[in-house]
Amino acid sequence: MEINAKVVGITTTDEEIIKETSLKDLEINGGHSANICYTAKNYDEILKEPIEKTLNRADGNKKNRHHSVFGHDTIQIYFENIPKLLAMMINNEHEYNTSEKSGRYTTMFGTEEENELYRKWHKIFKEEITKVYPDNVYLTPAMIDKKAKENARYLLSVFMRTKLKYTTSFRQLNYIYDFTIKMLNEDTNNPLIQELKPYLKEFQKALLSTGFIDQDIKDYRNRHFSLIQDDNTYDDHFSRSYSVNYDATFVALADLLRHRTLDYSLSLKETKEYYVPIIIRDNDYLSQEWLKDISSLSDYPQGLLVNVNETGKYEDFILKLFERICTAPQLEVMQITKEVLTKYVNTLKASKSPNDQKIYAELVKYSHGSRCTFPNFTCPSECKFKEGISLTRKI
Repeated sequence: MEINAKVVGITTTDEEIIKETSLKDLEINGGHSANICYTAKNYDEILKEPIEKTLNRADGNKKNRHHSVFGHDTIQIYFENIPKLLAMMINNEHEYNTSEKSGRYTTMFGTEEENELYRKWHKIFKEEITKVYPDNVYLTPAMIDKKAKENARYLLSVFMRTKLKYTTSFRQLNYIYDFTIKMLNEDTNNPLIQELKPYLKEFQKALLSTGFIDQDIKDYRNRHFSLIQDDNTYDDHFSRSYSVNYDATFVALADLLRHRTLDYSLSLKETKEYYVPIIIRDNDYLSQEWLKDISSLSDYPQGLLVNVNETGKYEDFILKLFERICTAPQLEVMQITKEVLTKYVNTLKASKSPNDQKIYAELVKYSHGSRCTFPNFTCPSECKFKEGISLTRKI
């Protein structure tokens, strides 16, 4: 007897098939999936049962809140004009894949005032990078332009409209709809959520327009959108699991939360503070000009610093190191990751726990520079940027 594998479903982007697929079709597949749990029949036999019986079983699963059977179908949605913050919120719910317009590789657009300052600082950043790193092999004109865009986007509002392709399961899509309704109905004094609510109404209508929202598939465990909290500050803790707090911008957090094995949340700081890009930080005139410009725009530019809590396991933190301790990621994200690593290593080094010492011996291997210095790692594209490898770059 050998293991047998048979493909019984597959994603399609065929427009005709999408048009012909109904909410009922997804309910039927959920009913078939549920029957696997309840019968000795093989899958081919399950597919032959009367549709009414299958739909009755699906309805029973909805009422019994056994929604995992509705997680087999995935739906790909292309969102246009979705606010950046709302994209971050759905990207923080883990069960998804997303392809989003990049603020590093493309020009981003906000209000006319934001666009004017974006263009102003894009030009300034290109000039400053060229001054600090003249004739650098890694920082080609195309790379300098990319790094300048990466920094200029801090000026744009976190409610800036963007676009993304978002794929999630039939079940999770309905949970996201449920989270949206909960946040709309929430009585809150949180100013960020209050400003978000008009966009949530738009989002609710957009989700309904897909035709795949089932009012009977909703979360019953009091879950909700997990990103925005009124207060998310906790004591730092480092062992096999860890929890750490730090300041970060919306830009950095949007990048960080894409590492789906870790958990993130944000809360607003009592006093507004803004990130000053390191490439201009030693220039008093440019630093003051930057702070004047960024504070003159929306209440929530993406360069606003917020309280961030990051929680996870050390094994998953190591996976994050392989992605973020490098010349290629945005500088703020690299520095945050480096600082958390330093805290982690120093805390475990001082611990008297034998188990903590074992984790320390593992983590310290990754504390000597960029990922090209990591054991058993071969860089697929060497940057030859010494400040990048030593983690001392300014851009």
